[in-house]
Amino acid sequence: MSKKDRQMIVGLQCFVKKSGKYLMLKRHESKQIMPGVWMAPGGTREFTEGLFSCARREILEETGLKIKNLSVRAVGTAFLKDINQEIHFHFLTADFSSGKLKPETGVGKLMWLKPTEILQLENLLSEHKRILPHVFGKDPRVVSFRCVYSKGNDLEEIVVESP
Repeated sequence: MSKKDRQMIVGLQCFVKKSGKYLMLKRHESKQIMPGVWMAPGGTREFTEGLFSCARREILEETGLKIKNLSVRAVGTAFLKDINQEIHFHFLTADFSSGKLKPETGVGKLMWLKPTEILQLENLLSEHKRILPHVFGKDPRVVSFRCVYSKGNDLEEIVVESP
């Protein structure tokens, strides 16, 4: 892929915490990117939109919830070979503030789960197995990582960079 053919999306996933559980999303099978895969709700940043503004907007749109106490936990880049797409993203945590959860959205199904349950999910986004222990952990430092997917959720390579 040449630089002029480079296609990049900038987005985020936000792990919303309530009563010791985090909100997770199982994406609809009809989605082009990662169909049927479990991940945190989130989405794509709009032109000139700030990171926290994007997180608040995406969480409200997808879940019906308002969030507070946002924190950046990881920054990563993924290349999806099968669709020639590069995604630059942030993983954030936030606390539930208010609102009523939508049980199903246009993106997929939402569910509150404990961290141990999340790591046991079938078809969890592959990079989460390496990154979520840090996201849910107590170390306040942000980690950086890059990964390559050959097709769908088939992780070919992941490199985690410590601060």
